[in-house]
Amino acid sequence: MINDSLSKVSKQLIISEPFYGLFLLTLNKTISESIPTAGVSKNSINCQLTINPKFWNSLENDNRRKGLLKHELLHIGFNHLLLRNDYPDKKLFNIAADIEVNQYID
Repeated sequence: MINDSLSKVSKQLIISEPFYGLFLLTLNKTISESIPTAGVSKNSINCQLTINPKFWNSLENDNRRKGLLKHELLHIGFNHLLLRNDYPDKKLFNIAADIEVNQYID
């Protein structure tokens, strides 16, 4: 079940990288096949993490899942959710933002 796996990986992130782990605890989390992979979005005054369960389960191991969570958290930390509105080409901005955050993932 994805909720158990997500909880397990979240705990691993809290232990290995407390800043990101504690940040993760503040997010609303949803499981949905409405997106192809995973992503973060604004949700009222907070942010929301949405994960596609098929994508989550396709990841090879918990280190990959932890990397995915850190990737999404970095988007929030670098203010990409708000900066995105400043660029007319959203797809190009998303590619650049992904390149930026991936530099911080082992």
